[in-house]
Parts: sequence; C-alpha cells; structure tokens
Amino acid sequence: MEPARSIGKLGFKRWYERQLIESHAWLISSLLCAIAIAASLEAMTFRELPKAAITLTFVFFAALVCWHGLQRYRAIMEQAERIGEFSTCGSCSAYARFQVIDEYPKMNVRCKKCSHTWTIS
Repeated sequence: MEPARSIGKLGFKRWYERQLIESHAWLISSLLCAIAIAASLEAMTFRELPKAAITLTFVFFAALVCWHGLQRYRAIMEQAERIGEFSTCGSCSAYARFQVIDEYPKMNVRCKKCSHTWTIS
C-alpha cells in the first residue's frame, strides 16, 4: 500500500498537502489541454488538408491527456479524502497525529498523543 509508506515517511499532514498539490497540478494540466483544444479547433480550416490532419491529431492527443488528467485528479482527491476521514483519533480526537504501525493489508496506525490504535482502510 503506497500511501502507508508515504504517510509513514512524511507524516499525514505533509502527505495530504502533497496529494492536494499533485491533484491540482493534474487539474490545471487538463484545463490547459482543454484550452489548447479549443484554440486549435478555432484556428483549424479544411482548406489545407495536411495541416487539418496534424491539428486533428494534436487535438486527439490533447484530449487524451485532458481525460487522463481529470481521472488522476479524481482518483488522487478520492484517496486523500478517504484516508483523511480516518485521520482523527477516536479516543482523544487528535487530528493527523499518528504513526503508521503496519501497512499491509490495511494501514494500522497509533495515536502519538494517547497510543490508541485504529485501522485506516
């Protein structure tokens, strides 16, 4: 489980921050690709067929990058939200103050404040 290693190494708050930065970088990339697609289609004419074919090829690959970026954005945000929901200690209500004990098959964590253990799935 990759998030468990990263959280164990960085701590939850820094891991969560990096996940948000990465996901928003994917979102910005998708938006830039969408703008490039719109600009390319606006400037395209069918009078010169080779140029139109190159433009349509560019639009196709930009659309693939845009789609992939949106999927990555969604997946990273869902994972960060899912793990973030379980990052509060049930005993002392300390937020993001835990250490990873075991990372497989589920992430077992221990509160640094009260030593309460719980599972983050």
